[in-house]
This record gives sequence, structure tokens and C-alpha cells, in this order.
Amino acid sequence: MASTEARPGSAAAVVRSVFTQSNPANRQLTLGLAAFLVVIIVISLPSFLAWSLGVDLEIPLRAASRWSAGGQPYVASSFTLTSGPDLPFLYPPWLLPVLAPIAGLPRAVVMAPWLILEAAVAIWTCRRLAVPWPAVPLLLLWPPFMEGLITGNVQVIQLAAFVAIFFVPGRSWELLPRLPEEPGTGRGTPARGRPRVINRDVLDGMLAAGVGAFKYTQLLPLAWMLRPRPRAAIIGAVALAAVVVAMLPFTGIGLYRDWLDQLARAADPNWAPAGGPLAFLVGRPVATAAAVVAVAAMFFVRGRDAGAWVGIALLVAAPSVHGYGMLFLLPTLLLLRRDLAITLAIVIARYTLLGWWVSIAVAAAALALSVRFPGLRAPVHRENQRERDAASSAAGPVVDR
Repeated sequence: MASTEARPGSAAAVVRSVFTQSNPANRQLTLGLAAFLVVIIVISLPSFLAWSLGVDLEIPLRAASRWSAGGQPYVASSFTLTSGPDLPFLYPPWLLPVLAPIAGLPRAVVMAPWLILEAAVAIWTCRRLAVPWPAVPLLLLWPPFMEGLITGNVQVIQLAAFVAIFFVPGRSWELLPRLPEEPGTGRGTPARGRPRVINRDVLDGMLAAGVGAFKYTQLLPLAWMLRPRPRAAIIGAVALAAVVVAMLPFTGIGLYRDWLDQLARAADPNWAPAGGPLAFLVGRPVATAAAVVAVAAMFFVRGRDAGAWVGIALLVAAPSVHGYGMLFLLPTLLLLRRDLAITLAIVIARYTLLGWWVSIAVAAAALALSVRFPGLRAPVHRENQRERDAASSAAGPVVDR
């Protein structure tokens, strides 16, 4: 009988060598994919640079100007537009009194500090995700990041808050979980002393509230925290509610009804700038069912991959997904093997609705299967592996998915 072993030089042996992470052939494949990603980024740059700088800050500033002048910030007729600074304002009313004092200032005075802040926060996020310095510029030029930075979208800031909750940096390209269910030093070590625990609850609660302060579906990190860290979740929810209540004398209740009407109009699939939610691909009933399943499953996930799963649930549940929204998949990509992660980054960079959702599905499947097939994950340095093992031990039994 013929041997089932793959002989050296056979097609099976070649394929195995290419996809074995420790093999030089796989490193060459990974470098080739990285080079192709660079080409895709370079090709896409001119289209992003042609966009209006800071347009996603200009939209709420104009809404605040209308409101402070006695006009309507939530203009229904703005849905006839497909681009530009007069697109519909979709953020909650409490933001209007905050922006009104600066809405009349020269735009350079407002825009320059905001864009500089976003760039600095983006760099911090990359480093927190264990991205080595030489690769930081490339990641910032990756289309989801570039879109957020060019437009000045607040998603860049919210991503930083999300990453701060769930991750700490290890060695280059080796992301470590922060295990927020243990309010300790950030690597699974239990906190020493009650004041430190309370301080960590305040910080994590405020960060989780910040992730969803402007988009209600992004409150999932705060909701997830209810199970392992109820005090932190309550602190974040109370802080967010306090902001709304404090601004009610300025906004009134009626403006919130106008906001909800605006969100309903934004959910119309016939509106071109609505983004690419799952409903556009599979229909609203199937997308709603998928969102319910993703959110329900999220509450049972703890351990080293909790942050990745919450990020995936956030995307599946979102009524609208834009390019910068795909940044919430970035932690998952960094946990997966390099060749697969770069391939998915290439697909995402092409900015197609199908490509985005295929990438989300493949990343989620690979993360789930990595429990049984560790080869789907990025290699971990021995020192970092000890830290992860210690973190898992400190956290106790978890659903490690």
C-alpha cells in the first residue's frame, strides 16, 4: 500500500511548509502578503486624501451652530445628500451644548487640535496593540484608520477606549489580554487594596461608557461588563446618564424625540451613505437574528479573547458599519496567524460590503476554532505565554473562546 506520509518535495509537503508558521516558506508568504497590502494602501491613498479634512467634526459643529441659533440640528432634508459637511447629524442631543461654544470659532482653531489629538491617540492605540514602531505608520495608513483620521471621526478615540479596557501590549505583534473581569494591574493580577479596586472600576466604567457615548450600539462593552464587573458597569452607566440629565435644561426632552426620528431615517437602506450593515447583505430579519445571537453569546465570553468577541459582536449588532467601524476587528486580526490576518486586512482595505462581512465571518470562525486548532493563532513568545497562563489562572474558570 502507498504510504500516507507526505514525502519531501511532494505537493502536500510543499503546501504544509508554506502554511507552517515556523517555516521560512510561510515567512516568505507573509512578507509577500504584507507587500501586497502596502500596494493596496498606496493605491487607496489618493481617494482618501481627496476627502474633506475633518468633515466628521464639521457635521456636528454645523448642527450645534443651527441649534444655538434656534434652528433644528436634526434636518430631515439632509438625507438627500450623499457626502459633505451638510450630511445628517446623528449624535445625541447632549453633545450640542458642549459643541456650541466652539462652533463659532475659526475652523483652523478647532480642527487642527482635534486632528492632532486623533493622530496621537491613534499612535497610542497602535502601541497598546503591541504594533512595533516601524509598522505604526503603515497601520495608520490602512484604509479604516486613514478614513477615521482624515475625516476626524470620533471612532478613533472610542477605539482607544475599547483597547484600553481589554488589552495591554506584550512583545512586538504579541497582544496580551487585560482581563477586565479582574480589576487588578491589567495582566490578571488581583488588585491590592479596596481603593485600587474602586479606582479601576471608575476607570473601566468610564472607558466603557466612552466607547458608546455617541452610538448606542457601541455600549456593548458597558453591557458586557455587567456580568464580571457590575460596579464598573453601573459607574459608567450613571456617568453617562448624569451627562444627559445635566444637559436637559439646555436640550429639553423634545430634542431627543427628534434624534430618534433622525436615527430611524438613517436606518433606511435606500440612503446611500448609510454604511454597510449586515442587513444590506442578508436582509433585516436574518441580520436581526444574528445580532441577537451575537449579543447574547457575548455575555458568556470571558478570558483572553473577551475583547475580540465583544468587538465582533459590536460589528454584527451595528445598524450601520463604515470603514472606520472595521477598526473594532483589528484586535481579532492581531490575535490570528499573520498570513490569515494580513489576507483579511487586504480584503477589508478593498472597501466592499461583501469583503467586510466575509472578513468578519472568517475572523470569528478562526478565533473560535483556534481553541481546538492553536495553529490559527499568532505565535506567542514563551515569556508572553507565561503571562497569559498566569492571567488565566488569576481569572479563574472562563469560557475561553
